[in-house]
Amino acid sequence: MALKPCKSCKHNVDTTAKVCPSCGVKNPGVTAGQQVFGLVALLIIIAVAVSMCSGGSKDKRADQGAQQAAPNTGMLPSYSITKDDVREGRPRKVEVMLPERLTEAALAEVAMAVHADTKFKAEKTFIGFRVDGQSDSAYWANASFDPDYRSSLIGLSAQDYQTLKALDLKDYQNRVGSWLRDGALGHVMVLYKQGDKYLIDSVFSSGGKNTSQYVGKKLPDGGLRLDDPESGFDEHYVVDAKGNLQGWGENGVYMTLPPFKPAQ
Repeated sequence: MALKPCKSCKHNVDTTAKVCPSCGVKNPGVTAGQQVFGLVALLIIIAVAVSMCSGGSKDKRADQGAQQAAPNTGMLPSYSITKDDVREGRPRKVEVMLPERLTEAALAEVAMAVHADTKFKAEKTFIGFRVDGQSDSAYWANASFDPDYRSSLIGLSAQDYQTLKALDLKDYQNRVGSWLRDGALGHVMVLYKQGDKYLIDSVFSSGGKNTSQYVGKKLPDGGLRLDDPESGFDEHYVVDAKGNLQGWGENGVYMTLPPFKPAQ
């Protein structure tokens, strides 16, 4: 049996004694310093355990978020990186060309693959997507990692694009031409003649339609100029000899749309 002076009355007591038989103090063999050391050690153990649990949960949430953003379909959609501005210590900026419009889930899969395909792990990554053959010069969609994944659709979605491609324009008996705008608020523009007036219907994937009236003037090269009689600006359309629709402004041509072939 090991003995030790009581921390209160100094009589020798068993180190395992719960109460001093002489003065009645509790834990007579344990000093205040030992009690403090034991408490600190206990707090350290608890803190380490909590940190490990929370860290594991955070990693698990991050993995689940990545899986939710980019579900594994078994086959990664094709893409090509056309520009990659990556420098150590700076945000990465990437431009990607897609062969076709993708669903949100497929877009996330490609974004994850592009984000991982780099020699420098940038803290922030910005990705601009274009679609092969699109007429709008802006990005079709954007994606970013900051560090979480986010995306925004600028042009027509895959579903809306297919809806417009399938439009039946047979009711336009006096149709002069039609063109598809595939950028923001994309729609099909249908030019037709009504008497001596030219009208353009802007038909949206939702079924909505806007109609604008223009004054037409034949051009020497066989084209057609269309002016809005209510517009005070020098903005107009030109249907060139090849059937392309050009949008003109004060600084020249700002848009060129190839002819759109409606559903048969």
